[in-house]
Amino acid sequence: MKENEKLRKVQLLELEIAKELKRICKKNNIQYFLLAGSVLGAVRHKGFIPWDDDMDFGMLRTDYDIFVKVCEKDLDHRFFLQTWQTDPCYPFAYAKLRMQGTHFIEEFSKDSKIKDGIFIDIFPLDNEPKSFLLTKIRDSRCFVCERLMWLKKGMGKNIKSKSLGGKIKYIVFDLISKGISYNCLKKHYEKILRSYNSEKTEKIAFTLITSIFGKHSFERKWIEELEEIDFETTSFPVFKERKEYLTYVYGNYMIFPPEDKRQGHLPVDIDFGPYK
Repeated sequence: MKENEKLRKVQLLELEIAKELKRICKKNNIQYFLLAGSVLGAVRHKGFIPWDDDMDFGMLRTDYDIFVKVCEKDLDHRFFLQTWQTDPCYPFAYAKLRMQGTHFIEEFSKDSKIKDGIFIDIFPLDNEPKSFLLTKIRDSRCFVCERLMWLKKGMGKNIKSKSLGGKIKYIVFDLISKGISYNCLKKHYEKILRSYNSEKTEKIAFTLITSIFGKHSFERKWIEELEEIDFETTSFPVFKERKEYLTYVYGNYMIFPPEDKRQGHLPVDIDFGPYK
């Protein structure tokens, strides 16, 4: 199969996974919405960014917790919701909804033992503190926890930085990770993420501090109104204030990047299983 055909097949299977997310959220009255590059794809391409191979969704923390719970009984057998609770080798603070019977092994995680498969990402959004200083402290703590957990579960060990500073940072983080238990890190990270959720704040943030060029936090008011937007053969909720969001994240978002920058995240190994 040619690479472009393989990419399109991945996209269409991800769309089927996203339709299952849509079904569950509609059934249980859970608010969800497109996030990050999927918003850009919906606005600029009416679907996937042609060279991209992932889908991102967001939920406020309360909706996310409900979603994780209802998936225990409502999720179709063709899918698997991967979280800290359902996969002991999974080190991320957000969920992946995977398609059973497929394999999708990424370079970053090829040395880990997590359950793999074609997936979409589902991010919980938590409150960011009002103070700029407190926000930077919170984000720094999340950054450290995130990377220590990755190392504890074998993520990224095959990807070495070319710079001396990057190599030193890797060695330091690797040494620290050996002295802290995974469960301790997980509890600490979860506590940090939820620490400001009892307050009313202007900004919210999703996990994964390296996400979309550091623009992992944004204005709460942008998600106060949602509306359906076409995406391939279906539709999904997205911010009514999506122009403000996309400009904040990408600048002039209607301009295509240079061809050498049009790269997705295709895996080192892929198997479509029963969907060949």
